[in-house]
Amino acid sequence: MALCVALTSGCGSAERAQSVPAANVTGVWTGSAASRGSLIPVTMTLVQNGTSVSGDMSVGGWSELTGGVTGSIQGELLTLSLPRLTLGELTVKQDTITGQVSAGLPVNLRRSK
Repeated sequence: MALCVALTSGCGSAERAQSVPAANVTGVWTGSAASRGSLIPVTMTLVQNGTSVSGDMSVGGWSELTGGVTGSIQGELLTLSLPRLTLGELTVKQDTITGQVSAGLPVNLRRSK
């Protein structure tokens, strides 16, 4: 009986974790990425449809990190890609996006109001 209770309570926790609503990332995000002691301006304009995300990104002086982006949002985890590069996973908390893109740049963005 104890095993049955333990197994079913674990399943309930997994179901609740999967049903966490996706953060809303629609909007204009501005901030910076750090590279070699300098801050590089970053702007993203994102549109969310369910868990799908698309938009444009501009990273000052980095043409390989500028252009149309696509991705998805699962809870607070935002995954984005450019056509030729996967950017990696970023964390969304209300009006802030933080993380490190695959080029090794730490990113800190805030939603414009």
